[in-house]
Amino acid sequence: MSHKIEYISTFYADVLNVAEFLAEYPDKASRIFAKIDKALQNLREMPEMYAVYPEIPSFRFIVTEDCLVFYKFKKPGGIVEVHRLIHGRMDIPAHIRTGRPPYCNNSG
Repeated sequence: MSHKIEYISTFYADVLNVAEFLAEYPDKASRIFAKIDKALQNLREMPEMYAVYPEIPSFRFIVTEDCLVFYKFKKPGGIVEVHRLIHGRMDIPAHIRTGRPPYCNNSG
């Protein structure tokens, strides 16, 4: 069964932030976004393939190099909602709860 994927506006804001940050690293940007795209396409057939995020169990997450993609699978209706793209060093629960778009970077 192929599930529908919906992208929440915060995800688009996060993608723009990541693209802006990685503008000076086009090879890295291409690699990260290709991995994200492939992982998201896999959700159409296997939406529960990735782990539940322990701090916020209503979310599942995908690890793609330095960043994590957060999504929810709505079983009634079979819809995958993609919510966030967040750098692994950020305060992830705070950014998910507030909806603030963090910058994805590899500093620190």
